[in-house]
Amino acid sequence: MNIKRRDFVKGCAAACVLLVPGIASAAKGQSANNAAASVADSHIEKSIKASFGGGFSVQSHTQSGQLTHADIEHFGNRYAVTSTDLLDWKIVGSL
Repeated sequence: MNIKRRDFVKGCAAACVLLVPGIASAAKGQSANNAAASVADSHIEKSIKASFGGGFSVQSHTQSGQLTHADIEHFGNRYAVTSTDLLDWKIVGSL
């Protein structure tokens, strides 16, 4: 196998050019999933603050089907709330 140094460098450069877009798109895909999750989190938090007021903070939330459950806190008092449309929230219990 008689390969010249110049051909080897060209081959390495071509391989890098082909690999870099693939690596970049893979990294972008993962961060896009994280961005989508954070957008949903901020949407739920904004909805709760619009319904209950700015002093409430979201501790956790889950979505199952059309129903969204959240645990919120206001000056040390914790509440469990639910919503079907992220507009009308109902307090279902005190934690």
